[in-house]
Amino acid sequence: MKKLAIVLPVLFGLGACSSTSDGISTKQETLLTPDCVYQDAPEKSAPLWICGVPVEGYALTQVGFSEKKPSASMTTSAASADARAKMSSYFATMVSDLFSQYQKSLETEEAAKHIIDTDMVRETVSSMTLFGTRTVRTMTSPSGGQYVLIAMDEATYKANQDKVFAALKDEDAEIKQLFENEQARERLMSMIKVQ
Repeated sequence: MKKLAIVLPVLFGLGACSSTSDGISTKQETLLTPDCVYQDAPEKSAPLWICGVPVEGYALTQVGFSEKKPSASMTTSAASADARAKMSSYFATMVSDLFSQYQKSLETEEAAKHIIDTDMVRETVSSMTLFGTRTVRTMTSPSGGQYVLIAMDEATYKANQDKVFAALKDEDAEIKQLFENEQARERLMSMIKVQ
């Protein structure tokens, strides 16, 4: 019994000094570091979706944020607009990256004449209105800011992707004007189909 009385305090003492993967250890307590915090209240832990962690069941999600405005509806509208702008920017970057890949694949001087202005592409696609997004979650932060999560399911994501790429085939589309060479456009379209 005496041995047990001596061993237990030693074990407790070692346990109090051990470190964990969840936070910073001290002799008295473990200070946990949150996986996600509010942008406008960094001292408070937040749900993971606020930090952009994908939400199961959706092909694409984006989080919008707005600081507190005079009314709750204005705050929510501003946060929703921010999320939609981010989603539009995502599509613009995706198309622009495809164009960059295409340009890198050009091998001849003749083909190099048809270099694409990817900034112009990004601006053009960003101005396109994406459809079918829906608000999945909203949350007010401890400091009164508003977070809105908008999402697209797989079918809506595909439809928006098709809409963006269909502009390359549209004779009147501004984005098509970036491709004077029919062969260059067809080559790019074949790359898009592979994606």
